[in-house]
Amino acid sequence: MREHPVRKKTINTFKEAKKTWGSYDDFPLAAAGVDPAPHLSRNRVAQPFHLVTAMDELLVTMAGTGHVEFRTPSGTKTLEFEPGDVIYLPARMPSRVLPATEAIHVRLKTTAPFQEAAAFFCTSCDSLLHSVEFVVDVPQRAYWDAVVAFNSTVDQRTCSTCGVVADPVDLSDIAWDDVADVLTA
Repeated sequence: MREHPVRKKTINTFKEAKKTWGSYDDFPLAAAGVDPAPHLSRNRVAQPFHLVTAMDELLVTMAGTGHVEFRTPSGTKTLEFEPGDVIYLPARMPSRVLPATEAIHVRLKTTAPFQEAAAFFCTSCDSLLHSVEFVVDVPQRAYWDAVVAFNSTVDQRTCSTCGVVADPVDLSDIAWDDVADVLTA
């Protein structure tokens, strides 16, 4: 069995990051009941979808560089990140992490369950292709299921505005299904 980050009172982020299994694991680090709770990820690939949450969050960059892409009513906006940066992720605004180098992030978020959505956008015209909303205790399973469903259905990957068909999302560096099993055990 693989070792994974463990909830503790004191956290050595870099030591715990070595235990992550894939990008965007979002392993909870603090003891149950801490709110907002720090969640750890070591991200090497683009986030598979834009995450939309009902609650504000903070993304703390411990290592690595890249940018966060926001979908706003006036278009796509990006914000660069490097070690030490804290990025505010407003509620109900689709955001996606795009690391340029391997990045270690701590996401401060409200303890689940709360409403979240996985939103997929057209890379050609920026129209919304598909979204899945959910309210669950362990969102990693919902993330996994949303991407698997998106990948398996050409209709969900076809833009109704411009007709472009999005490629399936690569899940080779994502371990959400395994993370969900550990968190529900």
